[in-house]
Amino acid sequence: MKKITLLITLLFTSFFGFSQTTYYSEDFNGGDLNGWTTTDLNNDGLEWSVLDASSINAAFGAGSLLSFSYDDATSTAVTPDNLVTSPAINLSAVTDPNVYLLYDQITSTDWPGEHYAVYVTTSNDPATIIASTPVYETTVGSGTLANKFFNLTSHIGETVYVSFRHFNCYDKYYLVLDNVRLKSLASNDAQFVSAKLNRYGLLNSNNTLTFTVKNAGSNAITNLTLNWNDGTDHTVTVPKNIAVGATGTVNHTTTVSYSSVVEKNLALSITAVNGNTDPVPANNTGAAKFNTVSQASPKKVFFEEGTGTWCGWCPRGAIAMAYMDTTYPNEFIGVAVHNQDPMMLADYDGGADFSGFPGMNVDRVVKGADVSQTTMVNNLNARKTLTVPVALNASGAVNGSQITINADATFRTVFANADYRLGVVISEDDVTGTSNGYRQTNYYAAGANGAMGGYETLPNPVPAAQMVYNHVGRALLGGYTGQDSSIPSTITDGQTSSYTFNYTVPATSNIANMHAVVLLIDQSNGEVVNAKSVELATLAVSQNEAYTFNVYPNPASDYINISNLKGGSYTITIFDMLGRAVQTDKREVSDNETFSLPIKGVSQGEYIVNIATGNTSYSKHLLVK
Repeated sequence: MKKITLLITLLFTSFFGFSQTTYYSEDFNGGDLNGWTTTDLNNDGLEWSVLDASSINAAFGAGSLLSFSYDDATSTAVTPDNLVTSPAINLSAVTDPNVYLLYDQITSTDWPGEHYAVYVTTSNDPATIIASTPVYETTVGSGTLANKFFNLTSHIGETVYVSFRHFNCYDKYYLVLDNVRLKSLASNDAQFVSAKLNRYGLLNSNNTLTFTVKNAGSNAITNLTLNWNDGTDHTVTVPKNIAVGATGTVNHTTTVSYSSVVEKNLALSITAVNGNTDPVPANNTGAAKFNTVSQASPKKVFFEEGTGTWCGWCPRGAIAMAYMDTTYPNEFIGVAVHNQDPMMLADYDGGADFSGFPGMNVDRVVKGADVSQTTMVNNLNARKTLTVPVALNASGAVNGSQITINADATFRTVFANADYRLGVVISEDDVTGTSNGYRQTNYYAAGANGAMGGYETLPNPVPAAQMVYNHVGRALLGGYTGQDSSIPSTITDGQTSSYTFNYTVPATSNIANMHAVVLLIDQSNGEVVNAKSVELATLAVSQNEAYTFNVYPNPASDYINISNLKGGSYTITIFDMLGRAVQTDKREVSDNETFSLPIKGVSQGEYIVNIATGNTSYSKHLLVK
């Protein structure tokens, strides 16, 4: 809905100062320019337009102003010189003591260097506008969302036009501007933007609650009074300097900590600014959820890479994924989500909704990031140490091409009204094809864009016969958001919830190259809370030969006995709960033979005993005390 307003209101005064008054506002969500005019100053056929940029950042709704310095349609770098000018904005009846221009700005994270200027003039003639002195001119240094803020008090009494000019840059990507407002500001107004708090914490751990606060008033902030309430107020006044229009972070000095397993909904608020009650309380509150966890569970970080054989930059993603596989095998799980090629899974491509290729979603919290070894490592390091409330495991059965996957989630916290789902992603390595759709477009050919793991020695495109694709997403069991009703709403500490998924391996796939990635997905925000990857072929013995082997004593300390195996050659591996092999033995076994293995070097804890022969394997839980 368009939000064009021209408000002439009486000044409301109180002990705390005047209230905020908005004189003009436009969010472009109607999908058109709505009275703004564009000028193509260099006559290259490219201009400002209104497009949906919500996939870039949720702060932008169905419409935003966009100008490009790279044309995706033709894969061409351009030098923009584009001007866009607002309708007339009448400030002649303003009685408030100030007026400010506010708007939101973002650029590409990886190519942020867009150059632009902001003009405020009494004429809408393009030549007059660009000949005037800008109120602001910059080359953007970061692709993060910025809330811009400029004092236009000197224009009170005038009718003005606001203009944005995108120019003096080349071969970056895009500039997005939105939520343009002209408004007066209260003296001491702090806006609650967001809060950062670990979603889960171990018992007795100290978890810092950080407020992100914007100074939406006309006075500089020097201190803030903050509160979090879990049934009891925790109010503190914290020194903090935040300039007018700027955003800052401030830590509440009382950490969030509990000695028992609890689920808490915290009410957050800013109660005072500079020692005065905030006159605009509507923007002062927020909320946070927090659960204590009775014991740590292994955390795997789940990467989804958006790729396509048509994408000349996408070899970068393949090389980065291979590096992560090799370097971080116990912490990294990766799936390649293909777009518009023979390996595309439409539901997966649609659900992941990448804004560009190659793209990357991490635990479905970081979305649309560019793909490189550095960004993957940084995201892995940021998330691998998170406390999570659940350990995942999988068992199952293989009967020819029919696969049964039993997904287990063991919770270490409590929920009164949980909204989680289990899901499974099937992926495949060593995928090849003979059609032209399997040729890989390669912008690194002949070293044109530097070294890229060997792609610089390959042609463009790389022939299908030379391409092997790994991590290919093949199926979503339970859908992109997981299986409805796979996790109950009420959960107690130590509870294990299970769901059985079934999958038929296509004749064109090789089960030996396939993985089942079990996910626990938080439906409140789409986050992948934890993940577990298992090889399809080793889920369980074929049902045609099914039997149960025994491991005892369990718990064990010095040794384990293994019995009830059929004759053959076996590899016995003990894995810890992070998937690391801590002991491996090989044995030739006769029918129904019982044998012992020493485990004196295995530390106390929970383990998986895996016994493999040929293309089948069997697993049992083991507790070492």
